[in-house]
Amino acid sequence: MREILVQIAYRLGEAPNKAAELTLRRGEINDQLHKALDALKETEARVAGEVAAERNGDGRPLYPNEQARQAEIARRLAADQDYQALRQEADRLRQVLREIDARIEETGRRHRSDCQMASLVAAMLNAGLREEALAVLGAYAEGLKAGQGEKPGEGQGTQGQDDTQNAQGQDGAQGLAEGTFKVLEARANDKGVVRAWCEGPQGKVALFAKNGAAKILQAAVGKRVKAHYRALDKGLFAVAVEVVA
Repeated sequence: MREILVQIAYRLGEAPNKAAELTLRRGEINDQLHKALDALKETEARVAGEVAAERNGDGRPLYPNEQARQAEIARRLAADQDYQALRQEADRLRQVLREIDARIEETGRRHRSDCQMASLVAAMLNAGLREEALAVLGAYAEGLKAGQGEKPGEGQGTQGQDDTQNAQGQDGAQGLAEGTFKVLEARANDKGVVRAWCEGPQGKVALFAKNGAAKILQAAVGKRVKAHYRALDKGLFAVAVEVVA
């Protein structure tokens, strides 16, 4: 129960800053998109002007009607590599905006869900329903795993596989420690597990993390972090991480 509550408490504390960062990032991407769209319009206007101004040998318009002009404009724009690169960049920025909007929505919904769960568990504990509260928290944690693409109970790695699987199997273990580490480097694998080499009180150590804690570790290279963790055979698994310097 303690581990799940720590995760909920960490997300509750993280959500306002995360939402603010996403909102700022959205503004930056939106500005970049408008610049790309403005550049596209400038190119289109320039090419349209050039086509309209062209004349044949006797001084008459080379493209005498709207259909001919539009066809020539389209041809020239299709052959303009800079224009096509701008179009691709605008499409990419639109996709980034969609992804940021989805993350903002997810952050808000997750925050509301965590608040409701914390209130429910507090009420159950006050009513003496500890076992029931534990069951509710377990179901909530499994629901979060399913939402992140994991199957309930997934991640219970067997001995002899890799450190990634060992790290993925720690969500249900007990006994957290707390420590401060300097992050030297951090790398993620294709399963979303980050391994960060850190300088700790006992020397260099591998600190593993998933989900929000993993993202914080990746962004904290060169900085000091405080982690709630448990020991693995080949390192430590961080349940919650926060940057301290």
